[in-house]
Amino acid sequence: MNKKLVTIIFLLGILLRFQETISNNFLFLIDQGRDMMAVKRIVFDHSLTLIGPYTSLQGVFQGPLWYYLLAVPTIILGGNPWGTVVLMLIISVSALIVAYLWTKKLFGQRAAIFTLFIFVISPEAVAAATYAWNPHPMWLLVVLYIFSFYELIVLKKQRFHLAVWPLISLMFHFQTALAVFILLASLLYLILFSKKNIRQRHFLYGLIISIIFFVPQVLFDLRHDFLMTRSVLNIFSGSDRGLFVGGENRNYFDLIQSHISLFYYNFGTTFVRDGLLQYLPKLALLSLIISLVFQKKLKLFSKNEWHFMLMISGLTGIIIGLGIFYPFPLRYWFLTGLQVMYIIPFGILTGKAWLWRMGKFGVIILTAIFIFYSGQRLYTLYINPPNDGGVAKIKGKLAAIDFIYNDVKGEKFGLLVFTPPVYTYAYDYLIWWHGERKYNYKPYEEKKGTFYLLMEVDPQKPWSYKGWLETVIKNGDIIYTKTLPSGLMVQKRFVGNKNEQ
Repeated sequence: MNKKLVTIIFLLGILLRFQETISNNFLFLIDQGRDMMAVKRIVFDHSLTLIGPYTSLQGVFQGPLWYYLLAVPTIILGGNPWGTVVLMLIISVSALIVAYLWTKKLFGQRAAIFTLFIFVISPEAVAAATYAWNPHPMWLLVVLYIFSFYELIVLKKQRFHLAVWPLISLMFHFQTALAVFILLASLLYLILFSKKNIRQRHFLYGLIISIIFFVPQVLFDLRHDFLMTRSVLNIFSGSDRGLFVGGENRNYFDLIQSHISLFYYNFGTTFVRDGLLQYLPKLALLSLIISLVFQKKLKLFSKNEWHFMLMISGLTGIIIGLGIFYPFPLRYWFLTGLQVMYIIPFGILTGKAWLWRMGKFGVIILTAIFIFYSGQRLYTLYINPPNDGGVAKIKGKLAAIDFIYNDVKGEKFGLLVFTPPVYTYAYDYLIWWHGERKYNYKPYEEKKGTFYLLMEVDPQKPWSYKGWLETVIKNGDIIYTKTLPSGLMVQKRFVGNKNEQ
């Protein structure tokens, strides 16, 4: 029975994560375009890199492993960005498998099943499988880190030093902000609660191995006059380049309040919160606090489970404390993957609730609601799917590029793109991969002869493209303006003698 139940839960998890992959229609925005342009330079232009995506701190970059990871499916599929979404699906499902198997090994089948189910339906965990973004591998890395840290601290298996510290260093290739918080929290935890582990030789070995993953950034720093080192040190002299966006509140107490709200928001994203479930995060948090406070009286948890709860509470508390007093704005993506630190404890807690009559009743009710929600979601995804996603997803962008190439009927033409974020990485990549390869022509980027303007309309500032037309474009007679089904606007213009058209 358990095997069938686990199989069904896994299938549900795959189905919730699979629609964008099989429909070949996924988010392809500025970040995805930026990353694919970087991968293009590595794979097709044969220009290797020592750094990955930029961070909020100007002059500091993530490690390059994210780009090299994306390069694998890009090579296999000849540049098709669909492969990056398949990679995200593989990473997401791997996180489910590891979480289930390791929870089962440590805490038993019941805890593993509930942990798996919560993980499967967690909205943010699902989203991490549907488009390529550098913070998304953090879900798998945090799963591996939590269990490795438990094996080290609670079960006293010193060899896990060889996993904990390299895993943390790997995080610096995907989401530096959370990696810093986890690194500091891990060191503080050892100093406060487990000093013996610092004196073990395996601790030193783990640190030495972890340094290997920093080699690319170190080499980059050496080649660029210690750019990243100077950027980090400048923080202590009062610099905040890139950390504040124009107009953001710099009042420290307001920042603390904002950080508290963000951590609670991150906690809430662990759970389905639609409709009647909007109060679930508060209920879950209250249940966890009660179970921890009254453990001595209720004896809910076994010895190992209790030690895990204490460990995860300590780590999470330190991370939240560090984050709350961080003197700069926190972005929601900084905490991507931190939800794992809530999923596993709640899986264990739900397994314990199942042993009580009232607890079992509550779990059955919640599970029924979750299944109903998941059924609605699956119906939307597979039976009555939404439109192609407008300008956000790749089908709309490819359709616009095809429209322009087909409209010009083999003639030479130019193409200029406007996007609200200014940077046109997504279109640059798709024009190279799809347009140039399919039609054997690369549009010029000058306002001469026949040229097209491809424009995204900003929902918040729908007039912004007009400013671009009036200040940047200006030239050319307008032949027509057309709004495509995706919402993208195409304008055809001509500069020169009309008899030349």
